[in-house]
Amino acid sequence: MTTVYKTILILPDEASVVPFQLAVEDYSLGTAAFEWEGGPSWSLEFYTEGMPPMVDLAPRLAQAATEAGVPNPDPIVAPLPEIDWVTENQKSFQPIRAGRFYVHQQFQTERPPSGTVPLLVNAGTAFGTGTHATTWGCLMLIDGLIRQRVTVKRALDLGCGTAILAMGMVKGHLSRRVIGSDIDPEAVRVARENAVLNGTHGPKLKLATAPGLTHPVIRDGGPYDLIVANILARPLMTLSRDICRAMTPNGRLILSGLLIEQEAMVLSAYRMQGLSLHGRLRRDGWSALLLRRGPASR
Repeated sequence: MTTVYKTILILPDEASVVPFQLAVEDYSLGTAAFEWEGGPSWSLEFYTEGMPPMVDLAPRLAQAATEAGVPNPDPIVAPLPEIDWVTENQKSFQPIRAGRFYVHQQFQTERPPSGTVPLLVNAGTAFGTGTHATTWGCLMLIDGLIRQRVTVKRALDLGCGTAILAMGMVKGHLSRRVIGSDIDPEAVRVARENAVLNGTHGPKLKLATAPGLTHPVIRDGGPYDLIVANILARPLMTLSRDICRAMTPNGRLILSGLLIEQEAMVLSAYRMQGLSLHGRLRRDGWSALLLRRGPASR
């Protein structure tokens, strides 16, 4: 049985917790945050099978520190008692319904409800399973585009993680061709496993390890009728020009990974590129935005 390790990050305030949660979720079985008695410091704990991969995590933690505007914390790592933590994590996971989409894991034996589009996630991965409000928001906006019968010939899932959103676009028959990219090779490996599980591997879905939008796979695959980017607010702003350049003249854009209070600054970056807001979903303090070129919808 693999030993599970708990890693603790000491953070200066509650506002800095979320960027670090997003930074570690790709590698964790779960996270928990606690306020210190007498405050204002917080502890963020996350759990991994085996020692946490600090070589991979280090740049993410550094980015989270920049995003939060706080010093990069020194991780405190310790093993936990020998318990089957994967099984324990599976017990706590509940299937997720987002519009027509039904996100579930391998160990769950009940059939997906009739009329849903099932998205099966590798039970060994606890991240990107649709439980996060940003993933839910993106799936709901994708579902809305399907209901509107929007024509999408080429789509890009930027920062695809486990490829739930990319698979949703393929299985929901929204796009004829989808490219999913992530800067993290491990995320792309898991995404490929999930694509096989869902029968979406092949010519309709291409997955690549690629930073930004200048990689040949992404550049040659465009321009895109739809780009979905569920990443942090700061990278969304930094990439705004490149993202908009990769869109078709009538293209659409779904953005998430941002807090409600970050909406204004993210929208400002994209309005400067000629895009306007055409839809918005909020849940648990998070926001998902639908944008396109031209005037805003009323």
